[in-house]
Amino acid sequence: MKDVIPTIQSVMFDLDGTLIDSVPVYFQLMQAILQTVGLPPAPDPLIAEFMTRGISTLEKMIPEEKQDQKEELIAQCITVGRRMSWEMFRNQVELIPGVGRLFATISRRKIPIAVVSSTERRNMDRKLLPLDRRGIREHLAEVIAIEDAPRKKPSPDPLIVCARRLAVTPLRSIYIGDSHVDIQAGKAAGMLTVGVLTGLDDRQTLERENPTMVRESVADLIPLFIN
Repeated sequence: MKDVIPTIQSVMFDLDGTLIDSVPVYFQLMQAILQTVGLPPAPDPLIAEFMTRGISTLEKMIPEEKQDQKEELIAQCITVGRRMSWEMFRNQVELIPGVGRLFATISRRKIPIAVVSSTERRNMDRKLLPLDRRGIREHLAEVIAIEDAPRKKPSPDPLIVCARRLAVTPLRSIYIGDSHVDIQAGKAAGMLTVGVLTGLDDRQTLERENPTMVRESVADLIPLFIN
């Protein structure tokens, strides 16, 4: 892919599991939420689905005998989650190694950097705390939250919105993420796609989506952007 880098107009990143090491914290957080509201522990695959599909997955975590309390329990999970997540993200989530060097390398080429995430806008600042602590949030030309597009990933809508705001061509953009949903969204937008193994999905799962490439982490992308 190095030969196409001179033509690239933007590099877009997923956030959780791609730039910040938040996936283990999400698993801890979800089990703590369920325990707090009196629900049984959820299997890891269901928590992973929650991370890619969102709040609609909570319904699957409610046992049959409590389905009559479904709406109340979901509301409680959301309230408890918002309260717990601030402390957990502030104290436990760190930057994926190499993000700072990659951002600096891309910025030297005058290529805009963006984050495209399924995070709610109200939660974005806490998610970006690891970038703030390292002083690299200033490299971001755009941050797309879940409310910014009519449909969320795997729809291409959030990436198309980002490209429009950056005034770049999707076909000359790269989207980097840790899940099959990210690869699906990037390909649907017509972008080059890179899967990284620092988050939800393993190599086999990512390669099934036929991304442009799969790498261990974003740190492995630094050589691509060195002149």
